[in-house]
Amino acid sequence: MTLNGHSVVTAGVELVRDEGWERLSVRAVAGRLGVTPMALYRHVPNSDALSQSVITRIAEGFVEVGNSGNMFADLEGWARRAHAALIPYPGAAGRLLVTWFEVPPVLLTLERLIEVAYTGGLRDFEAVAAINAVLMYVLMRAEAEQTVQSAGAVERSLNLAAAEGSLPRLSALAEHYTTARFDLHFDYGLRVLLSGIAAHGALKEK
Repeated sequence: MTLNGHSVVTAGVELVRDEGWERLSVRAVAGRLGVTPMALYRHVPNSDALSQSVITRIAEGFVEVGNSGNMFADLEGWARRAHAALIPYPGAAGRLLVTWFEVPPVLLTLERLIEVAYTGGLRDFEAVAAINAVLMYVLMRAEAEQTVQSAGAVERSLNLAAAEGSLPRLSALAEHYTTARFDLHFDYGLRVLLSGIAAHGALKEK
C-alpha cells in the first residue's frame, strides 16, 4: 500500500469500524499500516487532524439529500441513509454530536436539509429546529444502539421482582423489552417525529 493522506485516513476509518472511535490514534493507525507513528506525521500533522479527517470521511457517507418536494419522504430517506452510514462506525455518532459544526460534509448536509424544510413550509427558526430534531434523532439513536450492542445488552430480562410496588403494565409488556429491536424502534420513532414536523409544516401553509 502506498502511504499517503488518503490511505492514512482510510486506515483510520477502518480502525473505527473494527475497534470503535475511542481506539483511534496516530499510533493505532500506524500499527495498522505497519509503519512508525513518525511516518504518519508526514501526511497528518497531529492526532486532532487525523480525527477530523476520519470523521469527515465518515460524514461524507450521508451528504446525499433528496428534494422531491415531499418533505416527509425526503427527510425520511435521508435519516435512514445517515443512520445506516453511521452504524458500522462505533462512536462516530457520539463524536458528531459534539463536533458536527466543524465537519464540512455535515454543514453541506444541513444546507440541503434546510432547503427540504423550506419546501415543506417551514421557515427560519422552525426550519432549523425541525432539521436539528431529525439530525439529533439519527445521531443519538446510532450512539444508543452502538452502546447497547457493545455492552452485550441486546438480550436482557427485566428484574421486576426487585422493583418496589406493582408494575402491571410493564409486566404485561415485558416481552417487548427482552430483545432490543433497533430496527422497529428506529422506524417508529422516525415516523412519529417526521409526522409531527410534516403536520406542522402543513399548518403553516394554511
